[in-house]
Amino acid sequence: MRYILIPFRVIFKIYYLIVFVLSLVVWYPIMYYFLYTPKRFPTAFKVMKLQALSLLILAGARLRIKGAENIPENGAYIICPNHTSFLDIFCIYCVFPNYFVFTGKKEIEKWPLFSIYYTSGMNILVDRHSNTGSIKALKRMSREIDDGKPLVIFPEGTISKNAPDLMPFKSGAFAIAIQKQIPVLPVTFVTNWKRLNRGDFWFGGGSPGISEVVIHQPVITKGMNKLQIEQLQDVVQGIIAGPLTVYKK
Repeated sequence: MRYILIPFRVIFKIYYLIVFVLSLVVWYPIMYYFLYTPKRFPTAFKVMKLQALSLLILAGARLRIKGAENIPENGAYIICPNHTSFLDIFCIYCVFPNYFVFTGKKEIEKWPLFSIYYTSGMNILVDRHSNTGSIKALKRMSREIDDGKPLVIFPEGTISKNAPDLMPFKSGAFAIAIQKQIPVLPVTFVTNWKRLNRGDFWFGGGSPGISEVVIHQPVITKGMNKLQIEQLQDVVQGIIAGPLTVYKK
């Protein structure tokens, strides 16, 4: 059965690659206009939500959200999801109603067309190989938090090639959460790795279907200090991993 599905998975992945590239081309002039100046960022955010929804629809991904009531109504917090699929970012834009700021690796600025979403200044690029770059990114994160905006930080840093298994978490999200004394909101993408993952081209997941998202209760950091960063990291990682334990590799 596994081998019978290979042609369908490959066709789906090629189809969606074409769809994604065409989407970037079609939307680029629109996004360039709205991302040209910070005063247009709120409108750009709404347009990006529309683009994300269209890309989920074209992927045949049907959102199933559990725990939407756990999303804070206002104020700053860290949205902390596992990263299992190329669809995760689109899901976040469709799941969270209020304005937030994404963080991403600096390498994104070299990606044609897609880089505009970060190089425009709306979202934050983090240079993990430069102390100066990291400090600059942290200062920007701090300003966004002080303005009451949530931040999206993938603690794994990139898409796991062995999803749904989690990669080791990096401490950055938890360090800034404790520093600013804001909640961490764990999010589990349960089935996105089946829809479109980064693993093996032939056997890796690739198909339409349910995109299940679990939004857990916020983890409060008030009263915690920098000596408890690792503790917070372990707690959040355990929460995110919970819904994934049903899958056996």
